[in-house]
Amino acid sequence: MERFPLRFCKPIYFGLTPGKDAGVSINNGTSTLLQYQNKFLALTCHHVFKHYRKRLREEREIFFSISNVHFDPEKQLIYEDEALDVVAFELTEEQASMVSEGSIGIGEAFFRIHDGDLAIVKNNDFVAYSGFPGDLRRLDSYAEINFGSYSSGACRVSDIYSDYICCEFEREHWISSSYELEPNCLGGISGGPAFLICRTPENIQYYKFAGVIYKMHESTESLYIRAATSFPFLKN
Repeated sequence: MERFPLRFCKPIYFGLTPGKDAGVSINNGTSTLLQYQNKFLALTCHHVFKHYRKRLREEREIFFSISNVHFDPEKQLIYEDEALDVVAFELTEEQASMVSEGSIGIGEAFFRIHDGDLAIVKNNDFVAYSGFPGDLRRLDSYAEINFGSYSSGACRVSDIYSDYICCEFEREHWISSSYELEPNCLGGISGGPAFLICRTPENIQYYKFAGVIYKMHESTESLYIRAATSFPFLKN
């Protein structure tokens, strides 16, 4: 269950190209991978993209990448909303194939959404989510960056609002199966996907897209998810 959301996300990162004689200056978030109406979409938080724009003004040579796919995000930006804290990029079919190429388990596919098939989340429902915390990012060589993943297979929804969902960590109920160390901070999972855990009348489990993580309140360990139903670009 904890692996499911990881199938549909990849690191999104930007900075100066690393070199043998240069330091590494990279920022990262998480991109949610969706397929909707034959379009390949990559979503992340507006505050992540805003920081990229700030760095671009100051450092004209920085790159922007999802997985190993470098591109000009301004040219492929199809939606942005600072209030909702979300941006959406449309990838070409070739780019989408490159994002998921060779991936097994993490970022291996784009989650397919059908019209009217977004999750309607209620209190005490459970969601699965994932992302790539900066604390787990590791520089293996000057030209190789390892993004450690973080995910939860079932986190209880504690509060519902008009356009966002809140989940509280309940560590007393956790069963950990991670090979990674617990990160001190979850900064970097912004933009990660959240999926509502659903069941058919025959008790068969399936998932619906619930939204995108946009904030983690570290002191109260509360996770905030922007509801997918608030995204205009996922509606007719």
